[in-house]
Amino acid sequence: MAHLPKRLRSRPGHWALGAALLCGSTSALAQEPAGLPALDRQVDEAFRQVLKTPASLDAGLKYARLLVAAGNYEGGVAALERLLLSPNPQPTIRVELAVLYYRLGSYEMAESLLRQALDDTRLEGEPRTLAQTLLRDVSARNQPSQLRGMLMIGVRRQSNPSARSDADRVFAAGALTPLADAYKPKSDTDIQLTARLDHRYDLGWQNEASVVNSLVAQVTDYQSSSGRTLRANQENPYDLAWGELTTGLRFKPAPIDLPGLRLRPYLILAELAAQGHRYLNNRGLGLEAEYQFNEKTLASANYEYRHYHYSNRVDLPAAEQLGGPDHNLRLQLSRELAPGHLLSAELGLRQHQTGRAYYDYQGEELRLTYSTSYPSPLTGVAGGYWSTAAWAGAAQRRYGAADPSITASQTRKDTDWRIGLSQSVPLTGNWSMLLQVEHVHTHSNLPNYQARNTSLMGALAYRF
Repeated sequence: MAHLPKRLRSRPGHWALGAALLCGSTSALAQEPAGLPALDRQVDEAFRQVLKTPASLDAGLKYARLLVAAGNYEGGVAALERLLLSPNPQPTIRVELAVLYYRLGSYEMAESLLRQALDDTRLEGEPRTLAQTLLRDVSARNQPSQLRGMLMIGVRRQSNPSARSDADRVFAAGALTPLADAYKPKSDTDIQLTARLDHRYDLGWQNEASVVNSLVAQVTDYQSSSGRTLRANQENPYDLAWGELTTGLRFKPAPIDLPGLRLRPYLILAELAAQGHRYLNNRGLGLEAEYQFNEKTLASANYEYRHYHYSNRVDLPAAEQLGGPDHNLRLQLSRELAPGHLLSAELGLRQHQTGRAYYDYQGEELRLTYSTSYPSPLTGVAGGYWSTAAWAGAAQRRYGAADPSITASQTRKDTDWRIGLSQSVPLTGNWSMLLQVEHVHTHSNLPNYQARNTSLMGALAYRF
């Protein structure tokens, strides 16, 4: 039985690529029954065939792939390593083994196997393309200093970007009045430019500590909005510019006793500008925790404390009352159902405090997401895995007091219902296309805040 390297690390953040690669390497099993009892029987039968014909590469390869399909990645590694002991093994075996080591986080082993496979002239076609793509990735991950980034430009169409009420009458100073046409829902189109930079520096310590920095910036330009002039009662959506920097140390607090636990305390700096003028900023602290139960199950928790500060502007007459502390806790559980298929559940808890009780709120959010990665369904199109994600969620907000400018008799309560679908299609090694549609329906006990919005976005993304 082959042994796994001591520094075998699972990196949950790379499940999407790892799962897609596993999905491709086990695609020959797609016609097999999917039920777990049936799969267990196939594994047992394949093992008996290996015992009967230990020299058969086909029997050994089928057994290894079945182990992977059953979620036993370490068993799959051992089975594939046994096949490498045969005289002149096929280079595709090294590629499949490298994919497994990548999935388990052992990038040094994956890089060594990929280089050996690519040196073999028998490796051709899609397996060679896969090996070259994966080698570029693992070579970067094996460097102590890693810089990754993404640039995206997209066009989005929304039916109600300002979340205007769809009610005929709304409250004003306690009385129901007809909603003016100028403030009824209005569709709009915007162009988004998004950039993200992630830098990680491995300190080389035994607890796998690394300094992790992330910078995200986004500019949104609405078709109906222009210029830098501020108005007291802005009718059109704001053109926005937003940036956020986080920096912190990620490490394993107990690498021997709890090897699956990672922590990352970090600092937060964020700024938002609207119509070319400062709108708000926040500063804060965060703590991220991840626990890898096994190769298929990941639990994570993220807590952030931020203090919001709004700028004094003509359209923010009570800016000093809007700011305050914000507490946000998000819990997530992710489970890989099969190679290339991931299901996650997320629970969010938030408490937002301001200078006035009717701006304060407490809220909860629950969201379920299913994502899958698979080879391109287009015949004759080489390279890259497509990714599809679908999500649904509900969020609730309860405010601290009634707003007398709306009505003093009722305290606001909102419920958001959300459903969405996204599709990512690779175009080249670095370029991909993203399509996304989402619908949000807000129910409120006050007609002022009842709203619907449907958004459709198409974007091009470049990753490096």
